Amino acid sequence: MGGHPLVAAGLSALIPGAGQLYARRPGRAAAMFLPTILLATGGYGFLSQGPVGMASLLVRPTFLSGLLVANVVILIWRAIAVIDAYVITSSTRNRSWMPVTLALVLLAVAVPHTIALSYGTRTISALRTVFVAAPGDIALVPLPQIVMPAFDTVPDPATVPQPTVELPERRGNAIFRPGFGDPDAIAALGNIYSPSTPFAPFVDAKERLGNGRLTILLVGADAGPGREGLRTDTMIVATIDHETGNAALFGLPRNLKLVPLPHNIRQAFVELEKEVIEKDLTDADEDGYPDLWVDMDGDGIPEEPEFESCHCFPTMLNKVHQYTRNWTTSYPRARDPGLSALKDVISYLIDLPIDFYVMVKMEGFVKVVDAIGGVDVNIKAPFHVTVSSPEDGVPKASINVEPGPNHLNGLESLAYVRWRRGSSDYNRMGRQRCLIRAVATQTGSPKLLAAFPTLVELFEQSISTDIPLSFLPDLVKIAGSVDFSNIATVGLVPPTYSSGRTPGKYPIPNVDRIRSKVRQVLSEGVAAQSRSGESECDL
Repeated sequence: MGGHPLVAAGLSALIPGAGQLYARRPGRAAAMFLPTILLATGGYGFLSQGPVGMASLLVRPTFLSGLLVANVVILIWRAIAVIDAYVITSSTRNRSWMPVTLALVLLAVAVPHTIALSYGTRTISALRTVFVAAPGDIALVPLPQIVMPAFDTVPDPATVPQPTVELPERRGNAIFRPGFGDPDAIAALGNIYSPSTPFAPFVDAKERLGNGRLTILLVGADAGPGREGLRTDTMIVATIDHETGNAALFGLPRNLKLVPLPHNIRQAFVELEKEVIEKDLTDADEDGYPDLWVDMDGDGIPEEPEFESCHCFPTMLNKVHQYTRNWTTSYPRARDPGLSALKDVISYLIDLPIDFYVMVKMEGFVKVVDAIGGVDVNIKAPFHVTVSSPEDGVPKASINVEPGPNHLNGLESLAYVRWRRGSSDYNRMGRQRCLIRAVATQTGSPKLLAAFPTLVELFEQSISTDIPLSFLPDLVKIAGSVDFSNIATVGLVPPTYSSGRTPGKYPIPNVDRIRSKVRQVLSEGVAAQSRSGESECDL
């Protein structure tokens, strides 16, 4: 024995075994230090995974649970090392009681482990709350669907009788006709026109995605103070080729009308369509009849045209969620049926399968930008504007910058992407795409790891998604393969991608041109994003 007990305890608090070595007990020191070697080996193995590999592990609840168990074991081992170092350097006289100073040393040892335990538990809870439980996610229970008030909804088509729709008898689908086509094809017809099958986490990610790419609908939800309900004013489709790392962002205008509907819901909005047509009719010449009515029989009285459904969503695209949010029968597995319906509608419009959606509330967007330390944006024109606050008790969002490179915080970023007075919805959409690209370009995995504690809490508060928890590791790896300098950004906006306007002057999508552009960008990459091939973002 020898040395001061508190010195020995303090040394072992820093490095288990150091206090024993200080007490000249090398054998005991080696025994206490041996777990340090094992811990260092495990830490090296974790770090050797690289930022993407580490991030993919940190989104696994099973891995995090293992870390929490290891954290408790390490705490016990360190406490034993501290107490042992104290005891072997203490005299027989003062071994019978635990001095306050030793208790303080043990407290100092316990604090970081307690924080780690709290953070790890919180992270697991957040992951299980935000992301969807899927087969294979043992012991996870999906959140119940959120049923909203019936105002501004239409009946779920799965709960009301729908008129029979005859498939056109073209040569291309003759194979599906009973008595004529292939029996296997006839049997498969129901699956072809039915909603997608449940997610299968036990299948390899590339096989699950099927078409070689991951596609996610990004939705910005505007529900700040003074606004009625939740509006999906920002709708951007992000798609990644997970073989090449090439990515693209397609922006959809919120005010598109008469968007075509996929087969499973094409009859759902007929009554709403009749209401919209009646509302849009005008009588500029004040003859008592809508200007669109035509006198067909020459009696001087315009006749009301026979109603023929367009099988489309008759009002603005950003209201799909509003009208379908209670469709729990059509989307029984969906946490938010309205977002699932919006995903299906946009997928059909652009002819690109969309795997998942992610909706970010406005206030969450501000906090995410702040959590990653802000974002650098190349701004093309002076911006000195103020927009409404993202939430109660928070200042209005303002930005005061000149053209050129600027570093924006959360509220400045919000003002930048929301402002449209003196501009247009379509210019605003371009700024939104460019800001998303800027965030993606500047937020490498190390930066995300540093912001992880804050982001976990923000995700739980502000994110809604149908991404399965079991898919997160694959998602991290696919995102890590993206060449952020090679992201195409395209706004599918009028007049280029519209085929006219409604009586209320809302753009009608040119479906063929939209689909052709999407195919071109997916095939040719950034070279096809504009005529010159240059980015709209000047990054």
